[in-house]
Amino acid sequence: MSHRLDQAFERALAYLDQHLNEPFDLQVLAEIAHIPRCHFDPLFTALYHMSIDAYVELLKSLEAAHLLGFGKQVSLATIAAKLAYRNEQHFIESFTRSIGQSPESFQQAPDWGNFFAKQQPLKSFQADVSQQSEQSYSVDIVSFDAQSLAVMEHHGDPALLPQTIARFIEWRRQFALSPTNCRTFNLLYSSPELSAKTQYRIDIGVSLNAETQALVSESSQIMLKSIPQGRCAMIKYSGDDIGLTAAIDYLYRDWVNANDITLRNYPLFLERLDINDNELAQHQPRQALHPQQVLIYLPVV
Repeated sequence: MSHRLDQAFERALAYLDQHLNEPFDLQVLAEIAHIPRCHFDPLFTALYHMSIDAYVELLKSLEAAHLLGFGKQVSLATIAAKLAYRNEQHFIESFTRSIGQSPESFQQAPDWGNFFAKQQPLKSFQADVSQQSEQSYSVDIVSFDAQSLAVMEHHGDPALLPQTIARFIEWRRQFALSPTNCRTFNLLYSSPELSAKTQYRIDIGVSLNAETQALVSESSQIMLKSIPQGRCAMIKYSGDDIGLTAAIDYLYRDWVNANDITLRNYPLFLERLDINDNELAQHQPRQALHPQQVLIYLPVV
């Protein structure tokens, strides 16, 4: 992938415009853009300030609005099928979320003022490659050794993440996987700020060595995974969650775009340096009383 990310995404978005009546396939868009699938949505979000799912949903809803507004007799089921929604109910929920008016209501009495307001983001829709972050970060290229992990997957509402963390802390305590001897990682698959509640994904993990790996097995809660050996762009970060998001955006939008970088097919991950034994003893996630200490790793070729 070259540093011209805007051109890479323009190819993918042109394809999307021409195939709006087909099921959305992120893998196809990633291949067209020559970007690993695991990095497509984070890169898209950093550049366009909108997730790819939200973008597709808005495009489909605006097209559906045209069909509804000028076709008083067309059925919702017909529109749902024409625009490749999963079913009629999916169309109703998606349209209402994007347009702010139900399909039935829009078909009978369309609010065209609101409709044109919803179109505005697309009229000026372009990659934000010229905007530089207010803060720059020191980025080092490091060699990361392969690391085995035991992870608890969180897939769903970000508001429920503290509960997942609490369960992971309890499991980790039971196996005596102390922060003194075991490293703590997060594998990031999407952004909590811009992901739909049902689509946010993050893995909460702890490192395993030969001894601890023999004690841990997969279960309904725990998966065994690994971080592969390879080069990574790394930022040493200290601060709050808002600043952490800004640092990740800097890597994707500014640093990758300014360098001739090829991303490896493995998601961005974090190593938490500030997890301590007191946190495990309390069985609760740490409170944000002090700046978090995090290593941000972006796998590169």
